[in-house]
Amino acid sequence: MYPQIITYLLTFIKFQEQMIRTLLTLLIGKSMFDKPKDQQPVNKPYRKLQVDDLPIIEIPEKLNYRNLPNGVPREAWEIP
Repeated sequence: MYPQIITYLLTFIKFQEQMIRTLLTLLIGKSMFDKPKDQQPVNKPYRKLQVDDLPIIEIPEKLNYRNLPNGVPREAWEIP
């Protein structure tokens, strides 16, 4: 009994699928279930690679925190 019900339900599902495809084709106006035709890919040339100039890297002067002015007025600081 079960194999007959399963077979019936599978055929009913296939019928529903065909009906849905037909209704969608009528609604949209073209079949969207066809396999796409062989299309040639678009052959566009790539843009050339552009490289920026190298950055200017300045090495900062290493300062010793012990030599920094403590308690000295701002006017007395030496500005290099």
